[in-house]
Amino acid sequence: MIDYLSDAQQINDVIQERLQRTTASRRAQGKPGGGQPGKPHSSLNRAVVVASVGALEAFNEDLALTAQPLDPQATPPSDWYQIDGRHGMVQTPSPYNLRKLYWTFFRYDPTRDWEWNVEVAPAELGTGSTWRVGAKRYQGVDAASFLDAMVKVRHGFAHQDKAQKPPVHAGIVTLTPAGKISIHSHHATNALSVLLQFAVVTTHGLSNWLPVAGQFRWSARMSAARWEELLRGTAAGNLVTKSWKNAPQI
Repeated sequence: MIDYLSDAQQINDVIQERLQRTTASRRAQGKPGGGQPGKPHSSLNRAVVVASVGALEAFNEDLALTAQPLDPQATPPSDWYQIDGRHGMVQTPSPYNLRKLYWTFFRYDPTRDWEWNVEVAPAELGTGSTWRVGAKRYQGVDAASFLDAMVKVRHGFAHQDKAQKPPVHAGIVTLTPAGKISIHSHHATNALSVLLQFAVVTTHGLSNWLPVAGQFRWSARMSAARWEELLRGTAAGNLVTKSWKNAPQI
């Protein structure tokens, strides 16, 4: 996941640097606040979500392939169901396809373990400004709905599919008054964070289901990739702190 998520993180770093420069420039002119980020930010924010969804696909293929030899019954006919490759089951990593993958091979439904904490703007909940953000927790089917909207953002951006209804979901995508997709900087950061939250809770859930003995281990590369920052204040972060070897206090 460190490698899969690196492109999305680097784009997000560019976003944050641009926002900081804009804020510094406005303050130097005696103006309050960060100001309007500008149109290029919308494309950069979308690019983070698109890259994150690509990482979601790759990670789940890796996880299923790693787990398959550990479960004697996980051998569906390969010409019907394939984990990876051109006909892989999660080429589009919607929550429906992810659930189908894990149920087909392992009789495991990951929805029961899904839980993400994300930042949302009050305006996304029907009150307040887009610029102020607060925390919101999604669990189970609501967490699946969040993932579904995230994947649809990637689909709409990559394919420019005007026939598909634009997704709307607090914390990952909003619509402009003209009905177009709008992705803000906190949406981009949420995409990164949810990817890591997903990886932690899904891997734990599957390993407990099989069950697999042993202990997960925190690595120096995870710290270098700033995983603590993305997992802070989440159930996945708490799980890492409590049960992973060499884990930091998140």
